[in-house]
Amino acid sequence: MTAGGDPGGPLVVLCQGHRCAALHRLAGGGAAATAVSAAVGASRGAVLVTAGCLGQCALGALAGVAHRDGATGRVGATVWLSGAQEAGRAGELCRWIAGGGPSDDPRTQVPAELRAAVAGFGPPPVLRPA
Repeated sequence: MTAGGDPGGPLVVLCQGHRCAALHRLAGGGAAATAVSAAVGASRGAVLVTAGCLGQCALGALAGVAHRDGATGRVGATVWLSGAQEAGRAGELCRWIAGGGPSDDPRTQVPAELRAAVAGFGPPPVLRPA
């Protein structure tokens, strides 16, 4: 933990564009998105960011996960996961969040259960106020 009290942890980005939000509603009434939100809320240091359409609709509901350093606030590389509306994938994502998410480079730390969901890796998300 840092002197300021921020332990750092996973930064989770959920696409809430029209299609992704509809996929969440159709697949269990939004239970997957609610579960991810609850997992972030229950995890020490995790942060949830919801985003408008990320423009990757063909991949199903999209979720990004990156490591956020508590001392500096810097965010590392992001792994993008497809099909986050699916209960099984959302459950595995919740377990990863509860376990602290990636500690550095997610390319080497994606749990085996989520590897089939990997849509790609990218730079840290750019966060701007709405």
